[in-house]
Amino acid sequence: MKILHLFANWKWTGPAEPALNTAVVQSEDHDVLFVSGAGKDGQLSKIAPHVAERGVATVEGFILSKHARFQANREDVRRLVGLLREFEPDVVHTHLDNDHRIASLAVRETGHAKVVRTAYDVTGLSGNFRTRRVARRALDGLVVTTVHGRDGTLESYGGAEHSVSVAGRPRPMTLIETGVDLVRFDPSRYDRDAQRARLGLEPQHVALGIVARVQPHRRFDLLLEAFRQVCSELPALRLVVIGRGTHIESVEALLGRFADPTYSYRFGPQAHVAVQAVFHPAGDAPAVSAFYWPDLSATPHRATLEGTIDEHGSGVVSSSGLAMDVRLELKGRTPSVGYFDLAPGESRAFESAPDGDENARTRGFVEAVNAPEGSRLAK
Repeated sequence: MKILHLFANWKWTGPAEPALNTAVVQSEDHDVLFVSGAGKDGQLSKIAPHVAERGVATVEGFILSKHARFQANREDVRRLVGLLREFEPDVVHTHLDNDHRIASLAVRETGHAKVVRTAYDVTGLSGNFRTRRVARRALDGLVVTTVHGRDGTLESYGGAEHSVSVAGRPRPMTLIETGVDLVRFDPSRYDRDAQRARLGLEPQHVALGIVARVQPHRRFDLLLEAFRQVCSELPALRLVVIGRGTHIESVEALLGRFADPTYSYRFGPQAHVAVQAVFHPAGDAPAVSAFYWPDLSATPHRATLEGTIDEHGSGVVSSSGLAMDVRLELKGRTPSVGYFDLAPGESRAFESAPDGDENARTRGFVEAVNAPEGSRLAK
């Protein structure tokens, strides 16, 4: 059997990996091609190297944009018509709305192949007008990846457990739930204690985590509310958020609420002196850090501050313990940061600008609410 996979995106994201996994398994017994898109500005597909690495054949020259674009789609339909006549696949397996749209037009023109669609959305195959029109044009089989997705599809289209009704005709529907690669995600391959320590997790802490692109529709507000409710009963819980996305500012806004008493109920029981949230978009360097103080009248234990400053007015401040409202006072210079908090062992870099004489000697002092004696900044 010959199978052609179409994936209308050029980024290694979302369902790209499960789509490729399907093609890899099929390639063991069938002749398989996997075609992905290109960036709007001509960027090469980031999926293609993964396809080559997994030993699946591919074809270049398609645009396959994630969203429908009239001119681009027309060119892709023309290219796909030629590929269908050359490759003569038995099945065209589509994975996203736009590749399904393109395939439906090309298959209708050539008469080659059956069209299968996988719906990865948690609600199943969309019931909107455009998707219904494409399904009526070409849908010979549907794969859903969750029970909720199957139920959502049946609610939108009607049908039975193993079929979906499209234009009054039953089409086969199969539920294939996504799995976990137990070889790739084997905890024994990693230093678990070192990873927990890097995230500030102590032995008694129980970590809950989410790995997801940061998008508004992910509803991080609901996640944090659910965590608050559970954490009020189980204070040893910790939440770890791993992800990045085009709406990273939405997470920054959520983390910013830690300093707002209006939203303080969201972030942990008042048994804590303070709760710190650190967001790591990639790598080890934190991008956003925020503190929540359940009881602003409570002062944390005494901390010891240390700091350095160079001749250009740049420096670093660190604390041996939790430090509240750290303040820099520089001679003849204005620091780039105002009041801030530090977790135990945490450091904070700063810059400064001269208030007057640029040649004045750089020196300064750092103090905090719970380190009133402060410390001079070393050279």
